[in-house]
Amino acid sequence: MALVWPAPAAISEKLAEVKTKKHPNLETVSVVAELSDAKPFRNGRLNLGNVRKFSAANKIWQKGNYDFCITLAGEVWEILKDSQQDALLDLHLTRIEPVCEPEVIVENKKRITVKDDFGRIVLSDVQKLDKNGNPRWMIVPILDILAQNVRRYGFWFEDLEEFQNIAQEMTTAVQSH
Repeated sequence: MALVWPAPAAISEKLAEVKTKKHPNLETVSVVAELSDAKPFRNGRLNLGNVRKFSAANKIWQKGNYDFCITLAGEVWEILKDSQQDALLDLHLTRIEPVCEPEVIVENKKRITVKDDFGRIVLSDVQKLDKNGNPRWMIVPILDILAQNVRRYGFWFEDLEEFQNIAQEMTTAVQSH
């Protein structure tokens, strides 16, 4: 298991800056960063780290109580350019989304949950609250938010550049048929 420690002030400041500029929806969410000595590559892929709900274990080395913790591989952080560091923090922040109430309609005095054409529940803009009245948040998979991150920062690391090349090849192939 990798060792972890609190991120230095410079990373915490950068995290706060990216959160403020790009994620005003997270204004009430507290997020902290930590570094780890995890390997910079896993299965030949860059270790982008992760984001998770702040746990009791995090309290051992983090002062304060937070909603989420972003873990960054120290060696990866050191090799990234400034803009790539912003993009990486943005990637993790983008994964934090509100848990919303389902959209409902009332027919014949009965509440019916609205579903789309595929049978999926349609969500409203109303955020769910926990038993204490606090807003609920979740972490969504990277694939679900990757497009948002690429729109803001472009294809900022090798795997994304490779994806861009494949997408361009596929687009060219489809257009030529």
